[in-house]
Amino acid sequence: MKEKLNKIREPEDVSKAVSIIGCVACIIAGCVVGVMVSWFNFLADNSTVWWQDIVGDLNLNVVFTKFPIWFLLGLAVAVWSGNPIKAAINELLFFVGVNFGILLAPKVFSGIGPQQGTMKWILVGVIAAVLALVFWYAKSQSWPSIAFDALIIGALAAYCFDCGFVYFHFGDIVMDLINAIIVFLVVVVLASGVIQFLVSLLGGAVIALILGPLLQMS
Repeated sequence: MKEKLNKIREPEDVSKAVSIIGCVACIIAGCVVGVMVSWFNFLADNSTVWWQDIVGDLNLNVVFTKFPIWFLLGLAVAVWSGNPIKAAINELLFFVGVNFGILLAPKVFSGIGPQQGTMKWILVGVIAAVLALVFWYAKSQSWPSIAFDALIIGALAAYCFDCGFVYFHFGDIVMDLINAIIVFLVVVVLASGVIQFLVSLLGGAVIALILGPLLQMS
C-alpha cells in the first residue's frame, strides 16, 4: 500500500529543524487569520473611515463564515507540507493558531471587545487533520492525483455556484466573484504542471455541471 501511495506522490525528506519551523509557521499563520477574522467582524458594524467601509461592503466577515475560504486555507496547508503525517500535524496546528488569534485580536486592534475562544476550531482542526492525510496526495502530476484534483475542484464549484448540466447561474455578484477567486486559487494551489492544471480545471468544470443539479435536488 505504501509503495502504491508513493507512486501517487513521493514524500519529501525534511529535517527536524525545517519541520519545527513549519509547525511554528502554521501556528503563526493561524493566529494571523484568527486576528483578521475578528477584525473583519468588528469592521462590519464599526467602520469609521472610507477604506473600512469598503472592507465592510465586501462582506469579508461573511466570507469567513462560509466553507469555501476555510477549505482553501486548509487545502493549502495540507498540500504544501512535506508528507501526509506532517500535513495532518500542520493542519491541526493551523486551526489551534486560529483559536489563539481570535483570543489575541482585542490586544492587536483597539476597539475590539473581548473574544471568546471557541473550541470548535480545535474540532475543525482534528477533522481537517484527518482529511489532510488524503488531500496531501492531490498535489502531484500522477493521473490518480489529477482525477482527485478534478473531483475536488468540481465539488467545490458545485457547492459555490448555482449550476446545472449546461449553465452556471450567478446571483450575488460580490459573493460569486469572491467564490470564483477562491475556486481559482484552489486550482492554483493544486497545480503541479501545465497539463495537470488544464486537465483538472476542465474535468472540474464538467464534474461541477454534473454535481450541481444533484445538490439542488438534495
